[in-house]
Amino acid sequence: MYINKTIFSACVAILLLACNNLSAQVSDKPSPPGIARKHSLVLYLGGGYSNYISPLNFKGTGVEKDIVRSGPAATIRVLWQPQYRLRLGVESGFCNFYSYKLVNGNKKGKVSISAIPIMVVWSMSIVKRLEIFAGIGTYLLSSKLDYEGKVNSKLNSLGTSVALAYKIPLSKTTAIAVEGKWMNAFQTKDDVVSAEARVIWKFFQWDGRKGK
Repeated sequence: MYINKTIFSACVAILLLACNNLSAQVSDKPSPPGIARKHSLVLYLGGGYSNYISPLNFKGTGVEKDIVRSGPAATIRVLWQPQYRLRLGVESGFCNFYSYKLVNGNKKGKVSISAIPIMVVWSMSIVKRLEIFAGIGTYLLSSKLDYEGKVNSKLNSLGTSVALAYKIPLSKTTAIAVEGKWMNAFQTKDDVVSAEARVIWKFFQWDGRKGK
């Protein structure tokens, strides 16, 4: 199932509404006199398993039917977290898309496709402990062919990601979370969903502009 650009447009609309909501928060809820707004940098690090959900139609000969659609996934994310609901950051990681075997007589080989996302990410707390993430950027796709020699090829695809996470605080600076994520490389029509565990660490904090 390929998710078309309608969902991407909806994500952009949600982000624009979120930015508008942020502006309203800044103007309607100023900090009390002499009280500085706190800013933090937060690291999200973790991994889990992914599943490739787009259709695969191989018409060539020599492709076995036991296509592997699941594999490991990892994410690293750094967010700037002000006192407002909306946060901004960057995200990368690794995700296996799929792999399959090639058989031609006595000759065997394997093809595997993976991706490294590079995203600008927005985040917002919906309710207590529940966060939503939306990102836009590029997927660095890697195709590896191991058949009478090894051939590696690269391709970039624009794409998006949307995730929902449930966070459990451990201290003032650390937490753990479980997260479900959908990744969409829409130029190449690749869709992946993943379930991952996270360690969250607020590793840097400073005072921003004081209220007047």
